[in-house]
Amino acid sequence: MEIPVETPLQSKIDVSAFRRVLVAGFVTDLSDTDVELAPETTRLLQNQLRSNTKLQVLEPDRPPLNDALEKSLEKLGEGGKYTKQEREQYRLEADRVLQDGEFWRKVGEEYQNPLIVTGRVGFDAQNRSGFQSEERVVRDQFNRPRLVRGNRYLERKGFSLNAEFYFVDGRTGATLHKEKFTEEVLYGEDQKVSPLSSYFELMDRLLPNFLGVISPQKIRGTRVLLK
Repeated sequence: MEIPVETPLQSKIDVSAFRRVLVAGFVTDLSDTDVELAPETTRLLQNQLRSNTKLQVLEPDRPPLNDALEKSLEKLGEGGKYTKQEREQYRLEADRVLQDGEFWRKVGEEYQNPLIVTGRVGFDAQNRSGFQSEERVVRDQFNRPRLVRGNRYLERKGFSLNAEFYFVDGRTGATLHKEKFTEEVLYGEDQKVSPLSSYFELMDRLLPNFLGVISPQKIRGTRVLLK
């Protein structure tokens, strides 16, 4: 017989000293995309934190990280027409801001010393078309079954989501924890799925791991008893 079981998991960091949490914005690549990654991720995490933690979720009109990133963009060329070198320069500058303890300490001071959530998010289309091995059973003229192996070309597309989250102490600006998550989904040629729908599907997979960093979680499963 099968019985349901729950396995408790402790959070990776202790956030009991914080009363508030601020989702401060996210770095994204300077490329065209069908999904507004930074604002969508910010709204989604705010909703999850509000529903699954006891922390007060702060919602500023403008994420604090945006101002710092815009200053970096002003140093580059014309908006929307960045060279490979400029994209790399922006990436390095964004990484510097993410790790700038003094910047985050000032942000924390402005918002009454919350736990700060920030980081980098990437979302890319994937083309995984190619030959795939398959096996099928055929019958000869005497109706005897025979296993035939071969290859078949399959049209497959998909999307990948990469998220690196920083959990920052707003009192000191120090990074308490940093963790990277990667999710991928593939679709057959007959499946018509929008990039935005795929983004939400991948975030649904990622969110339990994100929440597990700051709050205890339970893994539900089943065990089989034999008698």
